[in-house]
Amino acid sequence: MKNYFLLLITMFSLVLFLAPTSGYSSQVLTEKQVQFTFFDLPDGEATLIRTGKGKSILINTGSIESEEQLLKQLQERNMKQINTLILTKQTSDYCGNATRVMDRYNIQQIIYTGELNGTCEIPEKKREKWKTGDLRELSEGLFFRVLHAENTGEMALGITYGDTSIMYLSNSDLKDEKYLLKYSLDPEILKIGDYGSGNSPSEKFLSKTDPHVSIMFHCKKCKTNVDLLERLEESWIEVYQLDRIGTTTLEITPHDYDIFLSKNLLKWDGD
Repeated sequence: MKNYFLLLITMFSLVLFLAPTSGYSSQVLTEKQVQFTFFDLPDGEATLIRTGKGKSILINTGSIESEEQLLKQLQERNMKQINTLILTKQTSDYCGNATRVMDRYNIQQIIYTGELNGTCEIPEKKREKWKTGDLRELSEGLFFRVLHAENTGEMALGITYGDTSIMYLSNSDLKDEKYLLKYSLDPEILKIGDYGSGNSPSEKFLSKTDPHVSIMFHCKKCKTNVDLLERLEESWIEVYQLDRIGTTTLEITPHDYDIFLSKNLLKWDGD
């Protein structure tokens, strides 16, 4: 009987933990907050970073098919200006709307790696080229380290604010994992490369990095690797496929983080 009641209490606690809340992500941030918004787009990927210090950074812009949805979501967040655009890949699904957002939001700094191939149009006077090992502080306490950069334009980033870190991958090739594991980064959040269509992250990589949550953007022509999904779930990593759960927001303070899912208003506490 005692074990039965313990089981009931455990199940009840889980229900409370997973139950939707009425909480929304913040429009106005305190000085010590940083907010990451992973946009649910029809095709391609884009992430908006806002800091309580008034800085804003956009990572990628989605494909041209996502232009309307990207601009709508930026408008909903009352964006007037974006300081920096980071391109982690030079393909149309990553920079399809670069020209439009550069003009509309008066972006003054465009960060890239490798040799420009013509797909991403970047004004020369606004360019800043990063390479493997570079460490930059784009807002107070918000650090970006280039974990791996390739001449073809792919760039994997380690983003850290306070006690929270994000590994932001552009590729899903197993050969890249040896470069990424050179750094002592234990990411809470793992942004999967190539829309989850490849073989990385491997079981070994997941065991060494031990993330809590994985983020997957949507690509119309891509097929998600079912084995990869199973591997993530077997490693007890929450899988957030944005085309299923909607735009997802991560709010970070120096010591913890919260995750807000737009479609069901679920708030998840990183602690």
